[in-house]
Amino acid sequence: MLGGMNTDPAATDIAAPDADALLRAMVMYRTVADFTYDWEVWLGPDGRPRYVSPSCARITGRSPEAALADPDFFATVVHPDDYPAWRARMDAGQTSGATSLDFRILRPDGTVVWVAQETTRVSGPNGQPMGLRLSLRDVTDRVAAQAALSEANERLEERVAGRTAELVRTNAELRREIARGEKARTSLEQSRQRIRNLSAHLRDSVEMERRRISREIHDELGQTLTALNMGLARLATRLAPDDAESKGRIADLAALAGSALVTVRRIARELRPAILDDLGLCEAVSAHARAFAASAGTAVSVSVPDVSPVLSPDQATALFRVLQEALTNVARHAGATQVRVELAATARRVRLTISDDGRGLPPKALTDPTAYGIMGMRERMRFFGGDVDIRNPVRGGATVTAVLPLSGKRRKTA
Repeated sequence: MLGGMNTDPAATDIAAPDADALLRAMVMYRTVADFTYDWEVWLGPDGRPRYVSPSCARITGRSPEAALADPDFFATVVHPDDYPAWRARMDAGQTSGATSLDFRILRPDGTVVWVAQETTRVSGPNGQPMGLRLSLRDVTDRVAAQAALSEANERLEERVAGRTAELVRTNAELRREIARGEKARTSLEQSRQRIRNLSAHLRDSVEMERRRISREIHDELGQTLTALNMGLARLATRLAPDDAESKGRIADLAALAGSALVTVRRIARELRPAILDDLGLCEAVSAHARAFAASAGTAVSVSVPDVSPVLSPDQATALFRVLQEALTNVARHAGATQVRVELAATARRVRLTISDDGRGLPPKALTDPTAYGIMGMRERMRFFGGDVDIRNPVRGGATVTAVLPLSGKRRKTA
C-alpha cells in the first residue's frame, strides 16, 4: 500500500521551475517515506496534509487517501482531550520552530493509540516555508508500561510507607531487645571470664603441685633408688665367688631398682620437666620430642631457634603443655609414622607447629564439647591473647598450630 500525496503545483503557490524541482523532491521523499515504519505526514502552510505515509492506516485505522481528502483529518483522529494542545503546538510550529509531544489517536473502533510526534519545519528550494513534517511513532506499549510502572510505584510507595512504619516500631522493639541482650551478653562474658580466670588459677595450682611432686619424686625416690643400686652393688662384691644364686638375685634386684629409677625419672619429667625451668623452652621441646619418638616408635623431626624466645614461665609452660597434648593425640589417634615439630619466634610472636602424616582429625572433634584436650590447648593460648588452629591439610594428616603473641598479658578480670 502506497501513501497519498497531493502533487498539484498550484497547491504550493510557487513558480513553475521551482514547482518542478519541488515535485521531484516530493517524489524522492515519498519513495523513502512510503517504506518507513513510522507514520510520516507533510502538512502544508495551510495546515492541510500534502503527504501521508501508508503507516497512517496501521496507527489511525484510516487510509492515507482519507487523510488527504479531509482538511480536518487531525481534528477527527486526535483525541478530543488532546486536540487543543496539539493544534496550538502546530500553529506555533509554523513560525517559532519545531516541537515534540505525545498525544492520543482515537481509532474508528474506539481504541486509543498513543503516539510520539517529532516535528520539523519544511522549506522550499528558495527557502520559502513549505509547512511541517510530522514523524509519528506508536508508543502505546511504552505508555502502558509507564502507566503500569507508575501504578506499581504508587502501590510500592504505599507498601513502603506501611512497611516503614512497621519497621520503625520493630526497630524500637529491637533496640530494647538489643539493650536487654547486651546486658545479658555482658553478664555472660563476665561469667565466662570468671570461669576462665578460675580455670587459669586451677592450672597454675596444678602446675605448682606438679612441680612440687616432680621434685619430691626426683629427689626423694630418685636418690633412694640410686642408693639402693649402690648398696646392691657393694653387697654383690662381698659375696663368695661361687655363690651364683645370691649374685643372680642381687642382679635381679639391681635391674628392678634401675627400671624403677627410669620410671621415676620419666614420671618426674612428665609431671614437670626440670629442663623447662633450667634450660628454657627450646631445649624442653627438643627433649620431649626425642622422648616421644623413643616411646612411640615414631620418627620425629624437630626445628627450634638457636636461642629460646623470651617468655614468662607461664607462657613457656602453656606452649609446652600444648606440645604434650598434641603429641599425646598423635600417639593415641593418628596412626602416624612421621611427626614434625617446629618452634619459630619473631619479635612479635612465637609459633609452635606440630604436624603428622596420620589419618587426620574427624571434623566433629574440632567442635566436640567433650574434646577437653583440644579445649584445653585453646584456652591456654587464649589466656595469653593467642590461639590454636587445628586442621587437616589436603596432603593428609593433621596440623596443630599454636600462636602466642609476645606482648600477650594474662587476661584476668574481677
